[in-house]
Amino acid sequence: MGLDQNTFRVNRPINQNAVCGLILFCLPGIYTALTGLGAGGGKASSGTVANQTNAILYGLFALFACLGGTIVNLLRPRLSMFIGSFGYPLYVGAMWYYDRTGHPWFPLFAGAVLGTLCGILTTCCGMIAISYSEEKEKGLFIAMQWAIRAVGATTAAAISLGINIDKTTTSGVADSVYIAFVVIQCSSLLLSAFLIVDTRKVKRDNGTHLAIVKQPTLMHEIKALARCFADKRLLLLVPASLGYEMALALVSTINGFYFNLRTRSLNNFSFQVIQLLGPILMILGFDGKHIQSRKTRGLLGVAITGSIAVGACTGLYGWLDVVNWSSLTEAPRTDWSNQHYGGFFVIYLLYGLIYSCFQMAAEWIIASLSNDPSVLAQYAGFFRGLASLGMCLSFILAAQKVPQYGQVTFQLILYILGIMGMVCVLVFYVTQSNYFREDNTIAPHNVEQDAFVRGKLTQEQLEQEYQKEKIAAGQGTRRDHRRGYHRAHSGSEGVRILLDMAMRKIRCFGDGDLWVTGEKDGEVKEMAGVPGSWII
Repeated sequence: MGLDQNTFRVNRPINQNAVCGLILFCLPGIYTALTGLGAGGGKASSGTVANQTNAILYGLFALFACLGGTIVNLLRPRLSMFIGSFGYPLYVGAMWYYDRTGHPWFPLFAGAVLGTLCGILTTCCGMIAISYSEEKEKGLFIAMQWAIRAVGATTAAAISLGINIDKTTTSGVADSVYIAFVVIQCSSLLLSAFLIVDTRKVKRDNGTHLAIVKQPTLMHEIKALARCFADKRLLLLVPASLGYEMALALVSTINGFYFNLRTRSLNNFSFQVIQLLGPILMILGFDGKHIQSRKTRGLLGVAITGSIAVGACTGLYGWLDVVNWSSLTEAPRTDWSNQHYGGFFVIYLLYGLIYSCFQMAAEWIIASLSNDPSVLAQYAGFFRGLASLGMCLSFILAAQKVPQYGQVTFQLILYILGIMGMVCVLVFYVTQSNYFREDNTIAPHNVEQDAFVRGKLTQEQLEQEYQKEKIAAGQGTRRDHRRGYHRAHSGSEGVRILLDMAMRKIRCFGDGDLWVTGEKDGEVKEMAGVPGSWII
């Protein structure tokens, strides 16, 4: 497919998603690489403070991510992303300060700030991924953000590996690594300020908007958030949301304690690289055209993800037993030349797959429940909040010196419950499509056309879609939307609507034997035929 006038249009849905991916590249991508080194990137002895900082971070993250949908709907994406970007460079600078001075106050403070702000950022990014995409490309948008974020984490991990490759001690990360990380993260402020646009300005390639975006009130959003906690579908996804990010906390703690710096750097680099491949492979399942049923595609993706999760936990049990983990009292500074390293390396790769694929599976299922940006902003915040709570629990377990066997068991239980919950939602609540079911969402033209051909779209529904687009474009009112069907049957007004639809390049039908096709602007053809006929 060649370039056209839409390719570089900023308010194009896929371009907005790509900008979000670049912001994630700069912020959580770099943060993930730093966390993956273990001990917050510092010496092995820094692990306790790093775990305490992360416990504070993810505790506040859980709270403000749950509120994130409300905040994003009130502030809109641009301001939400800009504010949310400040916490990450502050956090990296704080870990740098602690690694050099040993004073814990700054990382604890920075962890609190980051936890407060990043919940807003990640909720906004999640909302864009799952609501700007069409139903046929939900997996693509989610995977795009993940892949670009993973490139950021891989870049950061490669920088660290290149600098530390000859270091066999347990020393902290070099100053040059911290400086590079902070500079990259600060660039995200420019991206959010100049390239993120309001949801109501986002247009598909054919010129239609995503939805009618209302200016909400605080009370309305609080009620919408409260409904999330009573939604059976979301409650079934609680274990999956709690468990998917815990992979990072568990294996990064092991990585930071057990290995020397260059081996930690290699493990971290590999952990990030594998996340480039996982989401790409998951697209084939979730968005694959060879399987028509959305339920079946979802079940296939969950089955693959669940198998990897259970296999990784089982493998980690075995590795902990082989190295006699329970008897270790000091950091062994193990190098990649050790005979037991290969087993852990494979396990680390599997956990990297889980970290990306488990989230993608849960997020894709949530995206299958609605297409309304305002609704999905609340769902995304609920989802991110629970994921952060899971990470908080994991770092608390690590900080409290809970045995690794117990941590793996806790995580395995969450994985199994999460898989069961996702299967239940897929089987009982996910439908083939949510288009034409929601008051504010505007269906893409190709979906309207396909539904019309199949006889699944009535004239009233088609007129409602037309009126919703007029409202979203600022050319109509909700009164028009409610009364549109009656206006469509009122003589010359009905003909005008049909002609306008033709200009929109929507194939539709009118009263009697008048059939309209809009393959060319304004082209109208008539045919005396049986209802359901199609003019090409």
